[in-house]
Amino acid sequence: MADHKDLIFIPSFLKIERFDNRTPVVYDTFAEVEAKLAGISNTPYVLIMSMRDYHPELPLIKNAKAVLIVSFDCKFKQLDPRVFVIDGEKFDRFSLEYILDFIYITIDLYNKILENAQIGISLSVEKEPNKLYGQILTFLRKATNAEAGTLYLMNEEHDKIYFVSSQNSRLGSKVFEKREIPFNKRSFVGYVCDKGETLNIPDAYSIPEDAPYTFNSDLDKRLNYKTVSIITVPMKTATGDVVGAVQLINKLDSESGDPVPFSDFDTIMLKSLSTLAAVSVENNNLLLETEKLLNNMIISSVKAIEQRDPITKGHSIRVSAYTMAILKHALEKPEIVKCYHVDKNTMKVAETASLLHDFGKVGVREKLLMKQHRFYPEELETMKWRIKYAIVFMQDGSKEKSVAEEFLSKLDSLDIPRPHNDEENKLIQKAANIVVDVNGEKIELVTSEELSYLNIQNGTFTTEERSNMEKHVLYSYELLNSIDWPVSLKTVPNIAASHHEKLDGSGYPFHKKGDELGIIERAMAIADIYDALTAKDRPYKKAIPPEIAVSIIQKEVEDGKLDPTLFDVFTSNREAIDKEVDEKMA
Repeated sequence: MADHKDLIFIPSFLKIERFDNRTPVVYDTFAEVEAKLAGISNTPYVLIMSMRDYHPELPLIKNAKAVLIVSFDCKFKQLDPRVFVIDGEKFDRFSLEYILDFIYITIDLYNKILENAQIGISLSVEKEPNKLYGQILTFLRKATNAEAGTLYLMNEEHDKIYFVSSQNSRLGSKVFEKREIPFNKRSFVGYVCDKGETLNIPDAYSIPEDAPYTFNSDLDKRLNYKTVSIITVPMKTATGDVVGAVQLINKLDSESGDPVPFSDFDTIMLKSLSTLAAVSVENNNLLLETEKLLNNMIISSVKAIEQRDPITKGHSIRVSAYTMAILKHALEKPEIVKCYHVDKNTMKVAETASLLHDFGKVGVREKLLMKQHRFYPEELETMKWRIKYAIVFMQDGSKEKSVAEEFLSKLDSLDIPRPHNDEENKLIQKAANIVVDVNGEKIELVTSEELSYLNIQNGTFTTEERSNMEKHVLYSYELLNSIDWPVSLKTVPNIAASHHEKLDGSGYPFHKKGDELGIIERAMAIADIYDALTAKDRPYKKAIPPEIAVSIIQKEVEDGKLDPTLFDVFTSNREAIDKEVDEKMA
């Protein structure tokens, strides 16, 4: 999670007095906020407010680091990069912590990108490290007409040097796997990295004996090569931090082609260009760190959501693992490769979207997520007391009183999510028809809402509750779509929200059809159903054996709802896929 200690102003009506190990500033009026800020200059703060108080031109809003507007019965949306509208019905201490962490991470990423986007454009477009190192060497060798060059990088602690790339126009170029070499401060590279100074050696074999550095001629002997001029330049970032060094060998005379010393102009130019190269390396590392941060943020988000829905813990990560495994095996089939354009970025989109496919559960009422029986506990208890009360006013020995007492005694059993037998259904119907007169007031033994709970055929949800639960895919789309994703991940919101879509248009929420669903959505649909069926026992259902789960999915395939080709990939490689998923979950 982001480690920010900004002031957080929370309106008192939210009843949130502590979160994230911090005590926020609870206020009733903006005057209290202004008074608090008056004695503190340039302190970043986050302002949480109600929709009725919002006006974009208010100084408090303009100066805030981020603004969260609490409304009710609204969609999650983003008004600008730092202003968000949050549904008050779904707003609690947990969601506040999560949303703030999410905003902080987004702001940090945004600022880092802005600070570095304009530096080293010609080199920073390359994302593959080995290619980047090769480009740096090529760039610097071309600038100085050097015959050969080697690039070294240092670790953050500056106690190790790594040999990462080498080029030689006479012997041939080769990109090496990054490997550590001894940090010898008497070598040219070790000396330069340690001192941060440039070494320009006209003749490697004529170095004074009292010099603090030496030339090792062993490599020349092994390669039958003659090193003459050498220039070794530290790669310094804008802050002066040495991230590595570039060593160029044998500047070639443009006319004779013979090695000549590197000039003072070469030294000046290389110092400047090496800084650009250092920034490019730093940017590349930043991109890798940002990607790692994004991945960690996604995993943390998934785990945070699972804290609200512990019953399905691990589901999102398993669905992602199954989706990736299905796609990996699918790419072994030429006919699939021919139909779909799948590259490294496609796989990254697939991994991200499948991990976040249930992201919208953060917008579903926790009461609904945690429902384990037909009735909510408090509603069942209320019903029991009403029936007990009604029984008191029923005639002793009457048939209705006998039904009411039997119904009350079996109510806990009727609450368990399982199909009712004929006898239970008859008892429910009899109880539902009983109305008791209590001093002129008619009391139904079973209300219409309670009857809807008792008549649930599968699981624990009524039709209305199931519809509300299904809205989580819309919440996923709205929340994810409010994020300014990198271009490479722009499709994540749409794909993540499509895991319940079917090829025949019978899915939800957008009722897409076959030609609107890509390979990721098709694979994720199979993965999601399979894991939901085979996952460990839940309060409302038993885990289904894999073979039966496969037969259920096959019926969906035969009905034209799921992709037959990807289903064949899944079933043909199920043993290997299950193993891959288990290894990932271990």
